[in-house]
Amino acid sequence: MEYFQKAISTLPHAPGVYLFKDEQGSVLYVGKAKDLKKRVSHYATREAIGEKTKALVMEATHLEIVETASEFDALLLEADRIRQYQPKYNVILKDDKSPLYVLLTLSEELPHVYTIRRTDIPKHSNKGDALFGPFQSARVLRSLLRHIRYSIPYCTQKRRTTKPCFYTHLGLCSPCPSAIMTLPVAQKKSLIHQYRVNIFRLKNIFSGKSSDVVGDMEKDMKEQAAGNRFEEAAVTKQHIFNLYRILQTSYDPMRYMESDAAVEDILTLELSELQAILAPHIPSVSELHRIECVDIANTQGQYATGSIVVLTDGKKDTSQYRRFRIRRKNLPNDVAMIAEVVARRLSHPEWPYPDLLVVDGGKGQVAAASAAILSQVEGSTLTIPIIGLAKRFEELVIPKENGWKTIRIPLTSPALHVVQRIRDEAHRFANSYHRLLRRRQFDTIVAT
Repeated sequence: MEYFQKAISTLPHAPGVYLFKDEQGSVLYVGKAKDLKKRVSHYATREAIGEKTKALVMEATHLEIVETASEFDALLLEADRIRQYQPKYNVILKDDKSPLYVLLTLSEELPHVYTIRRTDIPKHSNKGDALFGPFQSARVLRSLLRHIRYSIPYCTQKRRTTKPCFYTHLGLCSPCPSAIMTLPVAQKKSLIHQYRVNIFRLKNIFSGKSSDVVGDMEKDMKEQAAGNRFEEAAVTKQHIFNLYRILQTSYDPMRYMESDAAVEDILTLELSELQAILAPHIPSVSELHRIECVDIANTQGQYATGSIVVLTDGKKDTSQYRRFRIRRKNLPNDVAMIAEVVARRLSHPEWPYPDLLVVDGGKGQVAAASAAILSQVEGSTLTIPIIGLAKRFEELVIPKENGWKTIRIPLTSPALHVVQRIRDEAHRFANSYHRLLRRRQFDTIVAT
């Protein structure tokens, strides 16, 4: 237990996979975590774990972690490591239930998508089918599949009938295999091809090739727009956005197995690409060692809070985070709140200044932050480059001397990944403080 206490103190607040090993170096258990430090900390608290987990902790003498860029990457990497090492505790700790697999029956003309246990694999799979797993969490896997259907429609019917399934009417099964079966041969061919394309895209996502899928869908959208099929292009655009939100900052999990420095390589790539994009418009961006982001949370102006979060060399630096309770009273004005937070942040010269300040919002929010910076550093030689990230199209908004420059980066760009990551973290941090204030007020009312 003392070993784990020391190991936990060095763990990062980052997604990844953790491996417990014994004295011989054999892997006992593989798990994934959205936050490695929080997840592994549970193993050091005897009161919070069961008898089987206690046995694992007593037998383990070494802890190994692999950081990933996202929780989705951790899910795929966990499955790959379990398949590679076959740790005994991954079975024991699941109450003797075998883990889940995703089976795509590509050997069929209209493939099925199954989630099955290991014991059911021989009954359902054939040569040419695609099998992914094992996945330890049925809840996480099934939730992921449900969300993916909003981007890549597929059918969940086990028995194909002659009527379109219920999910067809929701746009989650298109084209429906049951409906395809009733069509004349001439019409079947193109629809079968379309459905198989969807299933192969699902296969690529579980193979860690999500960026290829997004690229293919973007190509489809452009072809549809060029052919004046604007309604189809609009649907495809929404599918791309839905998929990207699921796979945000997702990379091929094999990268983490090939190199121990995979995360550092990814972060370096993200920062270098962002700097290359900003350099022609903001020459003062010579490095991106420290990036800060400001965001606001409030309910119609009440319990308003602001946050400043920091990335140091691309990684979350939680010791540098700052939160603010907005002094404006019950006035729902996000622009003015942004200006207040930036001004109060700059009133602390002991805090290092950022190489880049990111604002969650568009021109109004960026203008307010810029004005706050000018008022605080007037007469000095200090300059703080500032950009906004507008949510609607995930565009970078850059203030210029004679107006504005708006840049739309491809959704798969690593440069966009780093800006979105800090924006989402600032949003989470501001909201956590906002909820705390609301809860305190509620407790006060109840107590009285």
